[in-house]
Amino acid sequence: MSRVTKVVVLSALALMGGCATSKKPEPTGGLQPLTNVARDLDLKIKPTGFAEDRLLVDRKGRAFYVMADKPYYRFMGDKRTLSSDQRVRVAGKELLVPGEMVAAMREDLRGVPARPNAKPKPPVVRPKPRPGRKKPPRLFNVKIVIDAGHGGKDPGAVRAGVTEKSVVLPIANKVVAKLRALGATPIPTRTGDVYPSLDRRAAIANQRSADYFLSIHANSAANKRATGVEAYYRADGRRGAISRMLATSIVDSVVARTGANNRRARADARGLRVLRKTRMPAVLLEVGFLSNTAERRRLTDPGYQERIAQGIVDGIVSHLYTPTPAL
Repeated sequence: MSRVTKVVVLSALALMGGCATSKKPEPTGGLQPLTNVARDLDLKIKPTGFAEDRLLVDRKGRAFYVMADKPYYRFMGDKRTLSSDQRVRVAGKELLVPGEMVAAMREDLRGVPARPNAKPKPPVVRPKPRPGRKKPPRLFNVKIVIDAGHGGKDPGAVRAGVTEKSVVLPIANKVVAKLRALGATPIPTRTGDVYPSLDRRAAIANQRSADYFLSIHANSAANKRATGVEAYYRADGRRGAISRMLATSIVDSVVARTGANNRRARADARGLRVLRKTRMPAVLLEVGFLSNTAERRRLTDPGYQERIAQGIVDGIVSHLYTPTPAL
């Protein structure tokens, strides 16, 4: 064997050995509830004195500061930035943590023993999903007020004998049923033909400490050619930014389900009372125009109402489970 051939062979063997012993990167996965992460890493969750979306997790003095909508966390005061685009999210009263962050926190804890009295937890056995069937998302601990606009003495817009209150109520009731099936806690402001005042609707949301508020309406315009779905959101600070993202997600999802014209989400410039008086992210959705003959006919069709309701739920789920940009 020539000298050149030996060098080539030895180099190849060295590379093969290096590949065999190299450490594989730890999989990062998707978003995980912080309570699950704390349990798995034997961390204690501690309040910080700030908002519920800023929490401290700690093991033997090794403290992590986790903040919603941030692509980083702080470990012992040092900033740890993620390489991916994922961010910590809020889902109801829970923080959802990216898998990459969990892997980094695990690395930070190397060499720090678990609490001496901590008992090993038995593995969680979950039934395998049936082939070809996708498991629906769950929305536990998420409280959402669903407000069917108008009602009772207030018919809302009226066109060709069709009233706004009669169109939006069945849509709202379907949304409530769908959210409840996903494990959420929907709070309807009305389930029949009654009229809660605007202040009462906001008070229901505030008294129940709801996470989100959604008011459902139907539109009307002098221009009978106007059609489509649009939403208005409160536009104040961080709460307004979350409202904008929720409004956009709902409009886009309803349009995807119905094929309606997308009139986008817009900041509320009129000071709508139900948006102004509520203390949580709030959206007012217009599902279509009663003043347009073709759209009015669709809005009274139970099948079309079903698609609108499913689109609304799709939008809520998408907002809760999709990473959002920094505010």
